[in-house]
Amino acid sequence: MDIFDVLSAVSKRRINLMKRGITKHEALIKAERVVSKEYHISLTDIQKLVGDKIKPGSL
Repeated sequence: MDIFDVLSAVSKRRINLMKRGITKHEALIKAERVVSKEYHISLTDIQKLVGDKIKPGSL
């Protein structure tokens, strides 16, 4: 699995979660966690790939 596959998986899951009514930021966090567990990639590596700089407590 390469970088683009990981980013695509995160994006697809985020979009599906947003369609269910979850905010964009919360959907991204949940999508990162699911992809991390599913593909056995560390969460910090996925977060580095995605590049999301918003921290949960800063909103």
